[in-house]
Parts: sequence; C-alpha cells; structure tokens
Amino acid sequence: MKTNYRYGISSILLLIFFFTVNISSVQARQDVPDSLQVDLDEIVVESTYSSITIDRAPLSVSYRLRNPHDIASRPAATMDELTFALPGVFISNRENYALGERMTIRGLGWRSQFGVRGVQVILDDMPLTVADGQTIMNMIDPAMVHRVELLRGPSATFWGNSSGGVLHVSTRPRTDSPTVQYRGYGGSYSTIKQELRLNTKVGDAAVYGYGSYFETDGFRDHSAARLYRVGLNVEKPLGIRSRLIVRSAFTSMPKAQHPGALTAEDAESDPTAATPNFVANSAGKNFDQGMISASFVQEQMRGVWDITSHFTYRDLENPLPFGFISLERLAGGVRSTYEFTTLPYDLNVGGEFKFQQDDRLETNNVNGNPGTEVDVRQQEVVTNGALFARIAVPLNEKLTASAGLRTDWLHFTTDDEIGADQEGSRTFFSLNPSAGLSYRFDQARWFMNFSTSFESPTTTELVNRPEGGNGFNQNVDPERSISLETGIQGQNSRFSYDFTVFAMQVRDLLLPFQLESDGPTFFRNEGNTRHYGLETTAGFQITPSLQIDGMLTILNATFNNEEFDGNELPGVAPVRIGSILTFTPGKQSFSIDAERIGSYYTDNENSTKNDAYGLLNFRWSANLDQLFNGVTIQPFIAIRNLLNTRHNSSVGINAFGGRYFEPGPDRNFHAGLQLNFN
Repeated sequence: MKTNYRYGISSILLLIFFFTVNISSVQARQDVPDSLQVDLDEIVVESTYSSITIDRAPLSVSYRLRNPHDIASRPAATMDELTFALPGVFISNRENYALGERMTIRGLGWRSQFGVRGVQVILDDMPLTVADGQTIMNMIDPAMVHRVELLRGPSATFWGNSSGGVLHVSTRPRTDSPTVQYRGYGGSYSTIKQELRLNTKVGDAAVYGYGSYFETDGFRDHSAARLYRVGLNVEKPLGIRSRLIVRSAFTSMPKAQHPGALTAEDAESDPTAATPNFVANSAGKNFDQGMISASFVQEQMRGVWDITSHFTYRDLENPLPFGFISLERLAGGVRSTYEFTTLPYDLNVGGEFKFQQDDRLETNNVNGNPGTEVDVRQQEVVTNGALFARIAVPLNEKLTASAGLRTDWLHFTTDDEIGADQEGSRTFFSLNPSAGLSYRFDQARWFMNFSTSFESPTTTELVNRPEGGNGFNQNVDPERSISLETGIQGQNSRFSYDFTVFAMQVRDLLLPFQLESDGPTFFRNEGNTRHYGLETTAGFQITPSLQIDGMLTILNATFNNEEFDGNELPGVAPVRIGSILTFTPGKQSFSIDAERIGSYYTDNENSTKNDAYGLLNFRWSANLDQLFNGVTIQPFIAIRNLLNTRHNSSVGINAFGGRYFEPGPDRNFHAGLQLNFN
C-alpha cells in the first residue's frame, strides 16, 4: 500500500491560522460573485449555436461562472469537482485515468463502460463527442475551466447523435483575469500539478491559453497517471463585421494504469488493492490527441453567418486482460449556420457534416505489449450528415414559442477482411423535433419543453460481436428518447433559484453484458426505460461576505421490459445533494463543500447496491496583493473527504463476477501557491 501523505487536521488548521494572523489587517468587505448563480440577464446559451439567451430559453439550462477564490483554491483534477452542485448531471470520479469519469444526465449515459456515452461534451466550442457518439473527457483540464454550461435534457435538435444532454465548458478567462498566471501544488498520493495560463492582446487579437503537467501515484495500487495538456485560442476581428476564432488543444497521457474493479468484500477490506489480472497484464492506456478548430463569423445585411470546421487526431494503445487494442483516429467536420436578424421572429437554419475514421487492431496481450494473434484488424469509417432549423416566435412581450427540427443520416462501414458471414456496414436515420414555450417575468422565467434525442451504438460497441471476428454487429440499433419538462428559474439581488420537473422515456435500450470475467463488453437492444425527476437549486447571499448554494436532484429511472421490469437503472443515484458555503472575510476565503450520494444498484438485476455516502470538503485561500506591486500571491489549501468516509465513488455496470466497485479515496489534501501577474 502506497504512502498517503496525510497531514493531521490540526496541522492544517494551524497553517491556516498562521496565514490568517500574518495577513495585514482585514480590508473592507469585498463581494465575490456566486460561482453557481444563474444570471438571467442577456447571457447567450453557447451550447445551442444560436442567440438564445438564458432569460428566454425554453429549456432547462444551468450556468456556472467560477469566481477567483474557486479557481485559486479548487485543484479540480476531475470534472466532478465542478459539477457536484449542479442539478441533473452526475459525474463520478472512478479514480482511474485509463477509464475516465462516468457521466450521466438524467440517467442517460448510464451504460458506458469507459469514457462517456449518450451526452455531448464541448470544449471551447470544439466537440469532444465524435460522429459515432464516443466522448473522451481527458481532453479537459478542469482546473482551466472558467465557465460551465449544462443543457439538462435531450438536445438532438442542436447536436444530433448522442445528445441526451450537453455539457459545454469554456477556458476563456474573465476580462479582468491576470495576463499571466502560475499555479503549482502537491499533495496526497504523490500528486504534483504545474499550471501556466495566458490572457493577453496581440494587436487587435485576443490570445488566451494554458499549459499543465499532472502526475499522481493514485489512491489505489496500479492507478498511477501522467498527463500533459496545452490549449491556445486566438480571436481576431476581420474588419467591422467579421471575426475569426482559432482554437486548439492537445493532451498527451503517456501513462495511465488500470486497477480494475473489486468485489464488495475486497472494496471494504482493502480498497487500495488492484485486480490481480489487471496488474499481471499491465492493463492501462496511453494516448496522444490533438484538436484544432476555426470559426468565421460575419454579420450580413439580413443575419449572421457562422461556419466552423474542426479536426481531431488520436493515437491510442490500450492493453487489457483479454487483449491489446491499438487505435488511430482521424475525425472532424464542418458546421454552417445562418441566423436571420431582420425578421419579426428568430430563425436559424444550418447543416453539418462529421466524419470519423478508426484504424483498429486487436491482438493478444503479451506482458502489456501487442502479441501476434490478431483478433480484429479493420478500418472503421463513420459519416454523419445533418440539416436543421429552429424558429422562435414572440407571441407577446413576455411569451415566446419555439420549435426545431433536425434530420441525421449516419453511416458506419468497414471493408477490411470481412468474411462471408460478416457484414461491414450499418446505416441509421433519425428525425428529431423539439418545441417549447417560455414566459418572462420581471426577475424570472417559466418554460416548458418537448425534446427528443437518439443514441447510436459506437464503433467500439458495434465491433464487439459475441460470435467474434471482423465486421459490425447487425443486431443492435440506436436507442431513442422523448422528454417533457417544465420549470421556473429566477433571481433577485440576493437570492437565486431553479425548480424543474421532467418525464422521459427511452426506447430500444442498449444493454451491456459480459460473457466472461475481465472479458469484453457486448450490447443488445432490450426494452425501454422511464425517467421521472425533480431538479432544484437555490443560492442565498446571507451577508456581503457569506454565501450558500445548494442543489437537490431526485431521479426515478426504471426498466420497462419483460426481463427487468420495474428494476432501477444501475449506476444512477436516485438522490443527490450538493452544497457550497463560502465565507469571504476581506482578503481570505473559506469554503465547505458537502455532497450526499444516495445508494444505487450496480446491475440490471438489482442484485447488488453501492451504499450511500456523504463527503465533506474544505478549502481556504488568501489574496496577498499588498506584498508586491503588479503581483498577487494566493496560497491555498484543499482537504477532500474531511471526515475520512469510506466509500465507492463509482461502479462498473453489469461487471462479471461481482467486480462492480471502484473505491474512492480516504482523506487527502492539496496545498499550493498561485501567482497572478497583471
């Protein structure tokens, strides 16, 4: 078992006290904008590719702008640290960089064995979700995220395949952010992080970007990881009415060990242990992935034309107990929209084309290296063409009706070494409408929304054939969702709130299953699911220096089929509570994060449950801008799992042999320093 580097709580508190008493006298109270509050002013919903503003949006949307204290004191190694107090979305940290986080929105995406399925993820307007619906979250460095936007319901009208919800994150800094910012910290499990951010102007072009290095031994055995991330963005005006935006991101993960999952008994008695078979076969992952995007936006006489292209390259090696997977991916696309601005109503039309080419090789695993026994060797190509339109008609000064429609044609093909009994193509077609109403009060909005989405099998899921060999599984089809939601959202100078209820049905459900321990996961369509829920948030500024924010999500998601009728969906917590209490006396900030995750099942049969758990986290930071001109020093300390609660932070759905559980870490800390150069 590796060293934990746990400092005693008393030592941490003494260190905080030392900084407190040595900072010059407390200055006048300063207000810190709430990082969770939804501002109902003219804020554009960026994830809809249109000029929909939050105060008139006919759908449920959460918006979070991180404040300077939150950025300085929250290490944010994984996205769950930024979303635990947002309703609707459940991101569980698997403590496993080879698999990445699990993410569901209102229960959609629950079937994923690695990465993210069923929902769209956008980084700086670059889609991380490729044509077949796969999403790799490792491209996001959560510490660099300034803004989080969440569409909480099916959104195929905007994004097509695999749009059960949309998570849109932006690294664009605030206008008052420092020109150069450095942060470094260390902590438990030999964790080290170095970060550098840039925010400047070169002529009339805005330039911002970041670079980071992260390394950890991990809480569990055989869970070490190392990541390098770089991002650079340029926004330049081209004359009075046009502008060009170029975005880029690169992630290299040369090391990510895969500890596997544990049985309930092993997770309780030895939570840091790794599955022996995973260690023996050097299970893990390493990859390089680069992305680039360019947008040209022009204001014309009758509207605004926006054309965006993007390109992705990925090189992956993935040793697993049952084999060694090598993958080279080229992906990208182009999207063009035209938004009319001279009509008595809002009209947005457009088209999109996406492509994805995977060169896949699957062999036996020989001591963590590819062997000579070839199981699958094929090139998989996915193309996606789409046309879409959306209209919003003001019925009076306060009431607006909207409708949208998108049609998608999705084609999968492979023609390499296909046998007589194997077929190398699949084609799917989908038509997805939406409709909504919104009513604007003085300081609130009411909305009602009908929406749809579809989720095709990914190339990984199509190529995993129970009978083996090349080609695509001909027995799985897309699952489809329809949803109805209504809610009210508003705020005044001290109080903000959001209350939403929804009902959703998913048809032709894609169910994962395994045939042997540590073997590949296969899929089949079987039955439907029904999702009902309530999502609510509230924020209250008690005093100018004391703010509290809270979230409650209640979700009832059950199967509606012959085999599992009435059973709850595995991996989906029926109750989640998250809250943040922030106290800002002068130049210091103290925060307590609290979250409660209700118990949930690990398999379709509902035979085993992951126990409920609650976590308490503490953060402190100080602003020492009086020490040097032009330089602000911000020391910070973060303690996670303050009460040292034993828990499983995630599970492997329907895993063979009862190996469902992925233990979360004990009490751990990070401490470091942030330097801002203005």
